[in-house]
Amino acid sequence: MAATGRLWLNGRFLTMDPLCPRAGVLASCGPRLVYVGDDRSKAVSLMPPKHETCDLQGAGVIPGLIDSHAHVLHEGLRLGQLDLHGLSRREAAEKVASLAGTLAPGVWIHGRGWDQNIWADRSWPTAEELDKAAPFNPVVLDRVDKHSIWVNSLALDRADPKVQGPAPEGGEILRRPDGGLLGILIGQAMFLVYKNMPPLDGRDRLATQTAAQEELLSLGLTTVMDCATSDEDLKVLAAAYGAGQLKLRYRAYIHPLRWRDWDLLKPADGLFGGRLAVDGLKLFSDGSLGSRSAWLLDEYADRSGHFGSHNYDDQGLIEMLKLAKSRRLQVAIHVIGDAAVAQAVRCMAGVLGPECPERHWRLEHCQVVTETDRDRILELGLIPSVQSAGLMTDLLMAEDRLGPVRLQRAYAWREFIDRGGYIINGSDCPVETANPFHGIYAAVTRQKLDGQPPEGFLPAHRLSRWEALAGYTSWGALAAFQEKNIGTLKAGAFCDLAVLDRDVMTCSEPDLSRIKVLKTVIGGETVFDGGF
Repeated sequence: MAATGRLWLNGRFLTMDPLCPRAGVLASCGPRLVYVGDDRSKAVSLMPPKHETCDLQGAGVIPGLIDSHAHVLHEGLRLGQLDLHGLSRREAAEKVASLAGTLAPGVWIHGRGWDQNIWADRSWPTAEELDKAAPFNPVVLDRVDKHSIWVNSLALDRADPKVQGPAPEGGEILRRPDGGLLGILIGQAMFLVYKNMPPLDGRDRLATQTAAQEELLSLGLTTVMDCATSDEDLKVLAAAYGAGQLKLRYRAYIHPLRWRDWDLLKPADGLFGGRLAVDGLKLFSDGSLGSRSAWLLDEYADRSGHFGSHNYDDQGLIEMLKLAKSRRLQVAIHVIGDAAVAQAVRCMAGVLGPECPERHWRLEHCQVVTETDRDRILELGLIPSVQSAGLMTDLLMAEDRLGPVRLQRAYAWREFIDRGGYIINGSDCPVETANPFHGIYAAVTRQKLDGQPPEGFLPAHRLSRWEALAGYTSWGALAAFQEKNIGTLKAGAFCDLAVLDRDVMTCSEPDLSRIKVLKTVIGGETVFDGGF
């Protein structure tokens, strides 16, 4: 349990408070900080007579990190699923075959992480390849972006019969030249398979949430915003927090397709000592560039006549936005293509009005943005929510999809900051790594972990280290209306912090991605201890 009082000494404290960016000592009582500064005697005077002293031995210390866009349940599932990241199509099929050899017939195989853009011919894989690898087991393999699935014939046999017909709105079913199913389903078409997969029960959900929590805490994360929570998830989470089984601060954004009782959908904050909150509504406008399902104003550079797909017309989106506004829910809408961004900004402007308190509505990913919509986003006070680690994946194919001219309007994070706005950052795990230091590294260098390209990808949009860290701390807190509680080390805020093996502001750029967490603290309680 948390100590009644604790004095934190000999750390390189980076507070993320512009008024006091560095400190020499922290003091906490119960779950909150009571002193942040350089006067040790004053800090001691604010402590109870009996208190602990924590000597941090020169370690770096930052506020507990905030992942503003994650999928916690799916991250927990990933930890137990087949991992295909970085594999060739042959290696992926071989890994499926190896697992299938250990399973009884009929048991589903679920994996993720394949990416045709790293393969020699960049072509879509086929059901036949998986039929050979697992002839007796249905196989569903999520693409790295989770906007396409690669399935075998058994999975298609068990899917909704509609899979044999036209694709649903917002989806695509790829076919062979003879009209047969290729084995690739995109966007909303994925759910024709997903809906008939074995469901998770409550124990499975808790086990996956717990597994994900252990990983996230080890990475210095203290708050996570989950962007697709269901009512089943919330029931499990509430019970687990009530029993003290979960420590992470969890802020839920409800997915409308995973919520059954709209009358119960309303904000809730401060539950279980500030550990659980229901913040908003997560909507999906379009897909991804990697799957060519992001909705673009002009056709894809590498697929003539194709503009991607979208899930709402204007009226349908406006109805969802009005529903959220009536319940005072913050909207977070997935928009990757410039057409999706334009629609979201247009509809949000109409629903919010000029003096609406919900002006913190969020644009998730916000990857391709016209200058007109950039300026409108700033005017309306909307928040671009980016996932900078995804840049390390997207730089392999972004120019192919967008072409060199339109590429200049993509991933342009500096444009928001330089004009007085801010961005928030997250992992989108399991789509990308949950490691926030990989995201900070990518934001600062605009490079992959191997240092390529040497000059950085669209290097004019590099962020400073302070800005990159702010996206995971103070700016993330601001977007969640939690700036008094989390995101900075200051008196009155929760004692949420991460103790690091090096200083974020002074280590080399390559070392940003190699930072290790030595200790994670939430509300004064050590919830991860990696040792000094």
